[in-house]
Amino acid sequence: MTDPDPELVGRGAWMRCGLFCVGSRVYNLLEGILTRRGRKKAMPFRKIVIAVTWVLVFSGMAAAQEPEFTPAESPFQDEFEYRVDTDLRPRVEVDGVRWVRFGVHTKEGQEIVADEEIPVTVEVDVVNQSPDTARVLVIVLFEDAQGAPLDRIECKQFKVSGERSKESDQKFKLAGRVLLDTRKVYLYCEVER
Repeated sequence: MTDPDPELVGRGAWMRCGLFCVGSRVYNLLEGILTRRGRKKAMPFRKIVIAVTWVLVFSGMAAAQEPEFTPAESPFQDEFEYRVDTDLRPRVEVDGVRWVRFGVHTKEGQEIVADEEIPVTVEVDVVNQSPDTARVLVIVLFEDAQGAPLDRIECKQFKVSGERSKESDQKFKLAGRVLLDTRKVYLYCEVER
């Protein structure tokens, strides 16, 4: 498993490095001010203003990088506009588990024929913010443009260790007509501890 994407777990290592560099710059400026008392008083004031500005700029950037997740109680249920072979980012946090990405994908280059059963992979990416292990159940209801149900998939429940990310890929077969007509999905997510 690769290291989690900084977007999934909050501020990334590059942001911590940037803040560390700013912090060390502020320290060096303050040290220079305190050890050189013989200089003009306007110069240290200007350095302090510059240092404070840098800190505010970088802290603002760090806050802007944090993705927004809507808190929700378990079980979470909602309808989303969706087309097969695309990714959806629910950005919801259900009982400490952040649901980052959802997708239903056919094999690359697979032609979707209406009268055939087509193999698909349901992909669910989550991050457990809690130190406790969580069990996640996802159910997908496929709908047409008017919201009429087309088909339903219940994924196998999977475990997410504490403070870890998990990518769940599960295989199913769906009618080609369902894949072609899907314009919405109704997602159900239940988290148990």
